[in-house]
Amino acid sequence: MELVLNTTLESVPEPIAVSNFTANGLLNSRYKSIVKENYRKSTKKSIFGIRQRIKSSQFRMVNHTGAILKLTVFAMVLIAMF
Repeated sequence: MELVLNTTLESVPEPIAVSNFTANGLLNSRYKSIVKENYRKSTKKSIFGIRQRIKSSQFRMVNHTGAILKLTVFAMVLIAMF
């Protein structure tokens, strides 16, 4: 087998303008606007509206017992490491 090396290299000119391409993600803006509009139009009597009210109230409440337990476990692990 022979190894052939090509010593002449071609230079590629640099691009004149760099494009600022931003990815929109998986959902396009039309779909997002439709979802936002449907979310605004949802009524409190619909199943979706009821579920959203329950979820938002759950997120607003802080579970103090869970937070204290998490901090205690973290402190114990931190002390056990040193």
